[in-house]
Amino acid sequence: MFLLSLPGCGLFEPRSPEKPTVPGGGFTPATEPLIVITNLQDAVEQKNVPNYVQCFSDPVTGPRLFTFIPSSEGAAQYATVFRDWTIVEEQAYFQNLTVRVTPTSASRLTLTARSLFFGSDSATLEYDYVLIFEHTDPTFPQIARGNLQFALGRNSNNIWSIYRWTDYKTTNDITWSLFKGKFSN
Repeated sequence: MFLLSLPGCGLFEPRSPEKPTVPGGGFTPATEPLIVITNLQDAVEQKNVPNYVQCFSDPVTGPRLFTFIPSSEGAAQYATVFRDWTIVEEQAYFQNLTVRVTPTSASRLTLTARSLFFGSDSATLEYDYVLIFEHTDPTFPQIARGNLQFALGRNSNNIWSIYRWTDYKTTNDITWSLFKGKFSN
């Protein structure tokens, strides 16, 4: 009886939930095209390879294969790398990039919309971009700028993803294509 009369020791009260053990594990199902873009930005910032790859079309659930069309400088410098670029190469590049960081390395993708077209089962989104990725290779820039165009489609599960990505050089900085080429292997 004595134990039942002790005031609020908290022993039987619910405790606060623990933080997730996997950093940046959140991924929102892309039921709308712009959710794909948010997921992509989050995956870059969190350096989360599985979430990054989920932003692109999967031939298992949809009819479209992922295609990447590099900038002119990327195509010139890494012609053989980009000749047969698929989702496998996209994943490998991002994985290779994310292992070349320190615990305090920052990464961020800033997109400024230029043109957004939404159809019932496809969308075309054009953005100016700034990619900042603080990797450990001192011989390669950590910032890329340019313009990109994403073609998105909805798969058989009504989930949107990027099936074509075209990169364009618009400044004196390197483009994202050079990041992909550099870290492709």
